[in-house]
Amino acid sequence: MPPGPTSLARVLGCSLPALLLSAACLLPFLGKAFTIDDPVFLLQAQQIRKAPLHPTAMEICWTQDNKCGPVSRDAPNNLLMSYYLVPPVALAAPERLVHAMQLVTLWFGIVATVSLAFRFGFGGFAACAAGVVLAASPPVLAMASTAMPDVLAMSLGAIGIERLLAFKQERKLLPGILSALALGLAPFTRMHLALLWPIAALLLRDDTHILDVRSWLALKRLLWPVAGAALVWMVAVALTSEHRQTGGLGFFWTDPANIRPNLNAYLVEWMLAMPLGLAWLILRNRRMHFWVLLAICPLWIWKIWIRPGPVLWVTLCAGLGLFVMIDIFLWSFQNHDPRRIACALWLLLPLAALQYMHLPVKYLVPCAPAAALLIAEILPGFHWRTAALCGIAAAGMVFGSMVLRADAEFAEMARQAAARLIVPHVTAGHRVWFASQWGFYWYALKSGAQVLKTNDVPVSGDYLARGNMEGWKETLKRLPPAVLVESFAVGGPGGRTMSPMDGAGLYTNRFGNLIWAWGSGEWNRYELWRFQ
Repeated sequence: MPPGPTSLARVLGCSLPALLLSAACLLPFLGKAFTIDDPVFLLQAQQIRKAPLHPTAMEICWTQDNKCGPVSRDAPNNLLMSYYLVPPVALAAPERLVHAMQLVTLWFGIVATVSLAFRFGFGGFAACAAGVVLAASPPVLAMASTAMPDVLAMSLGAIGIERLLAFKQERKLLPGILSALALGLAPFTRMHLALLWPIAALLLRDDTHILDVRSWLALKRLLWPVAGAALVWMVAVALTSEHRQTGGLGFFWTDPANIRPNLNAYLVEWMLAMPLGLAWLILRNRRMHFWVLLAICPLWIWKIWIRPGPVLWVTLCAGLGLFVMIDIFLWSFQNHDPRRIACALWLLLPLAALQYMHLPVKYLVPCAPAAALLIAEILPGFHWRTAALCGIAAAGMVFGSMVLRADAEFAEMARQAAARLIVPHVTAGHRVWFASQWGFYWYALKSGAQVLKTNDVPVSGDYLARGNMEGWKETLKRLPPAVLVESFAVGGPGGRTMSPMDGAGLYTNRFGNLIWAWGSGEWNRYELWRFQ
């Protein structure tokens, strides 16, 4: 089928299985507690209610003990999510509304991906498959259950690309304007989506002779939405930059030494977390795979990874991931199709963070539509295509639900700790300080505790609440003598999404390269100390 538009009814009909699948996975977790970086965006949303153009004009005590400072140090370029959260943050308990909004955002991303499949020239089965593969991506489901900006960035990217192709095919003004807005706001949500602009420009072409200047000049009347996207982003940054600090967290925490572990994590995440690596190996099903695998993996192990001595399974999975990425690029470039090449390049966007302190799987979420489109294009050529799609959907739904359940337990521990350790003492009129980050930061503030800032010195009779995983061992060393009066331990056998002991690091590969792992014993402990 040639690329082109299709009816909205057909797009929605083909999107319906994916919409139902995502709803079935996420609706049971609408009340999930906030976790990890959620409080940063929620607190910025509260600040926006006071000063709409100054979302970063506030301090936060985050990341390290005794390091209170401007919030821009920790979230310098992800402000659109905070604007998105302004309506629910006014509620006393905004969890359900925030997660419902995230589900709707995911639905927009699914519909845009299905529509993009039709504009790529896919048939009905392949377009439906693109939506299902996207909805069955466990990291996408996991991030849709947070208040973080990754699903919003993913949906904006997919909408921007889909509307750009609509503008190219229909030559109407409105799709071009919508594309410029979506592609311009996407990097205001996750900065590395600015790299989507040249990919968008590539999709405006009908060939891949990218070095031909004359062919680019011939497209000048079509390139204005891409230029408009850059303008939208610059205006958004300029309007909110008064309190922005250069040299924030993103600049201080970059190091070339991070490249090797982050590249390993990137390749492993495509293999084990996203439904791309394993599905690609099965669906391509060519005999040459075995020989290429034998050639690439030992080379990867010997030349790059053997001397640093990573865990063997990480090395093997990274080798498989490297093979899959190479095969995707060879397949994409073999017929000089701009659509395939654009999807392959789309997968590389997270590599912009190679030198950053970590490269978690959430950075891959904005690339999930491209992965879904690649799988959907080769799926119809597979002999048991319906069975394969059902297998991908079932595996993604089961594993995604396991991740969601374990992460809900991880988030809930902070909410319970605040209710048990802080609320009774605040109600009794005592002053309670806290020194922790992540979800505990939000629930401690909501419970009436005060954040322990740089120069704060508690007095006799004050309390300090802290979490072992979220806090810092140095905190008590710089404070007056205190005794432990109560603790709240969380543990037992079960799934883990954030546990360095078990190698689970859903939100940071510094904890491990798995987004879910089985663990036993104590998971985390919260403590309440009383100063003498």
